[in-house]
Amino acid sequence: MTVGEKIKYIRKQNKISQQELGNMLGVSQAMIAQYENGKRIPKIETLIKIAEALDCEVSDIDENIIVHRHTVRLGPTPENVEQYKKNAEAEKLIQKRALGEIILEGEQEKIDDYIKHKSKVLPRFRENLEKFSDIVDAWGENILIDRYRRLNNDGKNEAIKRIDELTEIPRYINPTTPPQE
Repeated sequence: MTVGEKIKYIRKQNKISQQELGNMLGVSQAMIAQYENGKRIPKIETLIKIAEALDCEVSDIDENIIVHRHTVRLGPTPENVEQYKKNAEAEKLIQKRALGEIILEGEQEKIDDYIKHKSKVLPRFRENLEKFSDIVDAWGENILIDRYRRLNNDGKNEAIKRIDELTEIPRYINPTTPPQE
């Protein structure tokens, strides 16, 4: 099912009319109809609002987008605040050591803990960044596929020609993509 079809299906499961959903989102019934029939593709922010209104997860509407609204946190947790304080203290101690000042045993332990923490956090950060990049790519691909499916045969052939033309222009080519043969 397309994103629009899933919105329609979940909306009907919840016994909510297009007008009611539009009122919940602050948009017109016509806009909801356009989302459902694929004439418009909702932005991620709109999908989040739709999921909240339909009491489902965004991934129920678009499996390429994973946003768990029940686990979203606004602002740092108390644990994060404590870790930020420890990190700031350790960074000051590292500067102190770089200036040639004497570091006490307890201060060295704080530096060591900081280095251990950073070595655990950076791989997770890279992994999350890669996942986000994959989500953005998948979202773009979904938009292309959705628009491609709306075309007739002549339009599809023309779209393929234009994409082929774009892949010949160096500034549009992803440098990590192997060359075509």
